[in-house]
Amino acid sequence: MDRIQHLILWAVLVECCVAERQYFLHSNSSTWEQARLHCQACYKEMVSLTPDNIQQLAQNLNSSYWIGLRKTLNNGSFPWSSWSNGDPVTFQNWYPGRPILSKPKDPVNNIFNYNNYSIPPNDCGCCCPSQSNPASVPLTSTTDYSFTENENMTALSTMTPDVTTMTSVMTSGPTFFTGVTGGTNGTNGTNETATDVYIEEPCIALLSFGLWFDKICSELLPYICYEDRFYGNAKITNKTLHNATLSWTRGPGDISGYRVEVKSTDYNLTLNHSSLNRTYDLSNLTAGTQYRVQVFPIKCWRDLNPQNVSFYTKPDVIKYINITNVSETNIFLSWPAPEGNRGFYSIQVRDQPNLNMNTRTESAEVKGLIPGGLYMFEVNANVEDMSIEGDQTNITSYSKPGKVSNLKASASTKDSVDFQWKQPAGNTSGYRVEVWVEENNKTRSNITQKTQTGTNFTAKNLPSGAKIWLSVVALVPDGSVEGELSAAMGLTTPDKVRNLLLVPTADTINVTWTLPQGNFETFSVQLKLNFSNKEVENSITNASHISFPKLMAGVAYNVTVTTLNGNLKSEPESVTNFTLPLPPKSAKINFFNNSHVNLTWQAPTGVQDVQITYLVKYSAEFWNDTEIHETTNTSYMFLKLKAGTNYIFEVRVKAGTQESDPIQTSQTTNATVRVQTMTMECASSKPSFCEDIGARTEVLKQLQERFSKTFSSKVQDNSSWVNNVFWELAWREA
Repeated sequence: MDRIQHLILWAVLVECCVAERQYFLHSNSSTWEQARLHCQACYKEMVSLTPDNIQQLAQNLNSSYWIGLRKTLNNGSFPWSSWSNGDPVTFQNWYPGRPILSKPKDPVNNIFNYNNYSIPPNDCGCCCPSQSNPASVPLTSTTDYSFTENENMTALSTMTPDVTTMTSVMTSGPTFFTGVTGGTNGTNGTNETATDVYIEEPCIALLSFGLWFDKICSELLPYICYEDRFYGNAKITNKTLHNATLSWTRGPGDISGYRVEVKSTDYNLTLNHSSLNRTYDLSNLTAGTQYRVQVFPIKCWRDLNPQNVSFYTKPDVIKYINITNVSETNIFLSWPAPEGNRGFYSIQVRDQPNLNMNTRTESAEVKGLIPGGLYMFEVNANVEDMSIEGDQTNITSYSKPGKVSNLKASASTKDSVDFQWKQPAGNTSGYRVEVWVEENNKTRSNITQKTQTGTNFTAKNLPSGAKIWLSVVALVPDGSVEGELSAAMGLTTPDKVRNLLLVPTADTINVTWTLPQGNFETFSVQLKLNFSNKEVENSITNASHISFPKLMAGVAYNVTVTTLNGNLKSEPESVTNFTLPLPPKSAKINFFNNSHVNLTWQAPTGVQDVQITYLVKYSAEFWNDTEIHETTNTSYMFLKLKAGTNYIFEVRVKAGTQESDPIQTSQTTNATVRVQTMTMECASSKPSFCEDIGARTEVLKQLQERFSKTFSSKVQDNSSWVNNVFWELAWREA
């Protein structure tokens, strides 16, 4: 027989028997009797209509369909009283004017024009729509499909007959009558144009818009069958690593056989099985794998609802377990994956119900352990739904002992150091103690190693000035793991540095020293301003030299070097020195008179907020007079100077024994004028010589030069003269 694809739309119809009813729309046009025989043979019966299902059915129709109602059924005496399945007709939805109950007196064929016909409200208690437009309904349907009640009608209204687009809800069923095909427009019943003709024994068709219409039973129409959905119960027993036994429930009605499908990610088995023996032994399965089984009863070459069952085979055993990392409260386990598959692994700590866990990888970190405790770990593979688990594999291990705390040196002498510590949390069987000496940042060999149970230890016979290290490790009985090492240092007093030397420049002090005797760790080098004792810098170094840049010129700095050995310090060694001085700036005279001169200047560049010592000096060449004064101010008043005298002033910065280059300026005090008269007489052997104006001018010039050499000085690199004292030469003839 030909097989016809039909679409299944699932929904649930709740009836008195709480059955899930499926409806099958067949497009192969048949007489009413042929349709019923097909429905009875391959389904349950032709469809019966109720107020609950008629709307769903009508929304999925595109032409008229035979339904399970005719005037008389099974030679019944009362017409229209029961459906083909025997249910009483408690609901009617007739097309207006139908059925025609008797022959008309003047029978005339009356062709109804559906496009112009307006359906009046039904006053017979039927569930008729208020309006209908049959001409807008498709006349034919060539696709068989089926659906269940209460389906989402939005989805139904958008469906097309294209079967290939609905594969998720498709099923297939055969055409019961060979050679019967879907109807075409015309007289085969697929159009819904009717004549007003009385029919003696009519059969009922459901129009595409939901009303009932009586037709000649031999007319060829598509039809609707229904069947209560079959639910069976498949079971799996005797599950092992590679085998299982499948059994299932017998299907309803005339079942021709069963198709069994067994699938997993790497397994696909399909077989046809007789209806007599409803068991099958599955073999060659993979351990720990989920298999999905469907058993389809086959009825009229149609698959009924499958019996579904899913199961896991037993996971294989883990071959061995590795301990790859141990800490105080955690132990890291790893293992090779067993053969086959698994969903996850279960890790159980023996006698520790709160320390169980699951993991999906071949490793796990078990947390919450007690330091130094002995534990047995059991690991087995499990399937995803925990329905079956593999055999356990176990391993035993100590957790790591805790780290001792508060380890410190409590007392020391020149040749011994006492240490003590606090017992760690958890369990421990004792301690391993090691002592070593460090000198000049170079570690020597261990001098002591001992195992003990107490929590104090004295290191003896040590060199003076030594750095003593003590390490303590907690132990477990079998020595398989050890606690984390805890170390502490004890020290003897170090020696001080020698030959501390400061080499300054104008802005830097380079400091060097000789390393001390014995052991040391680092040096603390402190730089302070000497006049205020304010700290400028404090550095730690393990070298024997250091530089302090960016300092102020001509300033006294104090450098102190202290040897450090841990928290112990040597006696400090200190030296003070000046940076090289720079000259001051901008010397000028602010005030002067005949005996006083006020000189001001500015501090050298880069010197702020520090005390600078200046040397101020004046000199008067004429009087061969020089005087030097020392001040920390930037001005100085010179007193008791001589009137009318040119003074040269100098200012220098004094830094210890060093002096900067000077800056100079000069000033002549106000003169006290006194007139000195000198008489000159001219005598010459040349007549009229003394009266000659040229002779008199030459004499005056020579006299001017002589006084200049006596009272003035020539400026260096210049031909001009500067008066050392005030003087003027005036000429007057007697």
